[in-house]
Amino acid sequence: MNLVLNTTQRLLLSQKMILSTKILQMDSQQLYEYVSSLSAENPVLEVETNEREDDKAVSLRSKMEYLDSSDEQNRTYYKYEKEDANGNDDWKFKSEDNVSLSDFLKEQLLFADMPKSDIRHIKFMISCLDKNGYMPFSEKELASVLKISENDVNRLMGIIKSLEPVGVGAASVSECLLLQLKKAEKRNPTAEKIVEKYIDLLGKNQLHIISKKLHVSVLEVEKAVDVIRGLNPKPGAAFNSDGDTEYIVPDAVIEKINGKYEIRFNEQFSADVVVSSFYRNIIKAGNDEKAAAFVGKKIKQANWVIKCISKRHETILKIIRTIIDRQMDFFEHGPENIRPLLLSDVANAVNMHESTVCRAVHYKYIQCRYGVYPLSYFFHQVAAVSNGKTIIQDDIKNVIKEIIDAEDKSAPLSDRKISEELEKRGIDISRRTVAKYRSQMGILGISGRKF
Repeated sequence: MNLVLNTTQRLLLSQKMILSTKILQMDSQQLYEYVSSLSAENPVLEVETNEREDDKAVSLRSKMEYLDSSDEQNRTYYKYEKEDANGNDDWKFKSEDNVSLSDFLKEQLLFADMPKSDIRHIKFMISCLDKNGYMPFSEKELASVLKISENDVNRLMGIIKSLEPVGVGAASVSECLLLQLKKAEKRNPTAEKIVEKYIDLLGKNQLHIISKKLHVSVLEVEKAVDVIRGLNPKPGAAFNSDGDTEYIVPDAVIEKINGKYEIRFNEQFSADVVVSSFYRNIIKAGNDEKAAAFVGKKIKQANWVIKCISKRHETILKIIRTIIDRQMDFFEHGPENIRPLLLSDVANAVNMHESTVCRAVHYKYIQCRYGVYPLSYFFHQVAAVSNGKTIIQDDIKNVIKEIIDAEDKSAPLSDRKISEELEKRGIDISRRTVAKYRSQMGILGISGRKF
């Protein structure tokens, strides 16, 4: 029997280190919820909010004034929303404010002459529709849940599809558009056949192939496509989403005060976490050893959480300060002036490992005069060099979009031609890179852009 001694090194993460990592990755709201929950489990931990109730209104008013005076991005968004409300995009179904799709459809059933069981089943199906008005479940699945036949499900879905807005209850984009075409005042058989059989070819703008398959002229196909483009592929999108809207809560607000950029952490979810003096006195008294041992264990846990929160705050503050220093052009002149910045650059500046910086910026947002941005937004690699200056991907994508917007739509540019146009502007990237950036922007290829 031979005994062999091997020496190996392994990195083992303790529970404390795991907790520290989790706290670092939490955003402000998650951290507040975590310490509030922990305080219910650990009696020695107390959460003291930094704001008095009467201060909250002042703070909120201050934030609104700040947004109103300096957030150009938000003002632009409000402008677009107002324009939409005033009647732009006529193809969209307009709903009353705060009316959900579910409520709107159910209101149309109030005077329906049908059995109560059918109404009950229809209301359940309506509640299953997604935010765009589509039915994500099959007839078989609905029949299984409702304990009725698939034929009955099909019959009841027919009633839902007869309601306004037209197209609601469809299982696919093709069916949604087909429902609208069939209810149009003037039927267009060519358009119906296209959405029913050749929706994929339409997406690729291969109109000449469609014309061959339907044995009609390209001109007739183009007229049918114009009709299709006037339809609404998301009939439920104009309605209130029943509270499903998710809001981004910035972890910090960056303001320029007296010529210097100040970082203010979000007060809404900011709190002081402390160890209760009452339980500290139990340790000092030492009258009950078991109680003292229990409290001592809880105090150690609380102290570690407090230390982790303090370290998180310090780490995020350093990273944001470094981002401000490295992206000063952005904060002074706007998003179009963002510069290349790597995780390693910030990590070296704050004397931390890249993985620590990555965890710290995870799902963290900051608010500045130009809007709300994730911290990850400020990290960009150098994508190309033009006239001795580095260029990031977003800059190149904007130039590609400009070139495509200005092209002749009857003879769109290939990716190689776009690459050559970029080279004329001093940006040297390959055809493959152009194709990748174009795809990321959701711009179709040469055949999809031809009219």
